[in-house]
Amino acid sequence: MSDHGTPTITPGRQWVLLILGGIVTVFVVAAAVWVVSMPWPASTPEVSPAGRPAPAAPPAAVPVAAPTASLAPGTPKPASCEEIYSPAMVGAFADQVLNPAWTTEPAADVRDGADDPELLAIINASEHLSCRWVSAAGASGSGVSTNVVWVTAEQTAAVDARLRALGMECYEELEGLRCITETSTDTDNFGQSHFLRGGIWLATVWVNAGPDGYTHDMVGTIWAGA
Repeated sequence: MSDHGTPTITPGRQWVLLILGGIVTVFVVAAAVWVVSMPWPASTPEVSPAGRPAPAAPPAAVPVAAPTASLAPGTPKPASCEEIYSPAMVGAFADQVLNPAWTTEPAADVRDGADDPELLAIINASEHLSCRWVSAAGASGSGVSTNVVWVTAEQTAAVDARLRALGMECYEELEGLRCITETSTDTDNFGQSHFLRGGIWLATVWVNAGPDGYTHDMVGTIWAGA
């Protein structure tokens, strides 16, 4: 029977094994360093059923409030036309009603508180109430239309200058500025009254209507207690 003793490793083979072992160790260490140091994503994207990453949802839109003109402290702010007249003035309009339904129809024949394009542009660009005393049955040859307009100091100055340029009679009254114009014919009486005070413009036009003291009543009601 042959003798199978421990195999003998020659010096040449021992160096070869040492070199191979060193090379393998270097590769193992380098691979470990690469795995540890490589950048990783913060989170893994959700995978859609088709196998592709689902797109991230866009951020929710933040609503932006429309800018509004700030009112000076103490500026009256009636919320409706009913709040600008006294009960006595409401009773004085015997055959006319305030803002009947037909006045809000698209083709309604209604007027604003001015007939000048520059003044109308300021009314339309500003917060305002439209208050119309007219026939309940529809457009007729008489009525009173007032716009309560909240205006800035710059707009107030522009309205003042425009009223004077139009040749209206302007004077101080009731702690504000009053400008009026009136025309009479054989059949009709029509005119305008404008009152500016503390950030409010009362712009009124009338045709064959309008109780005495109409503007004074609005001023006394809007600035009641002032």
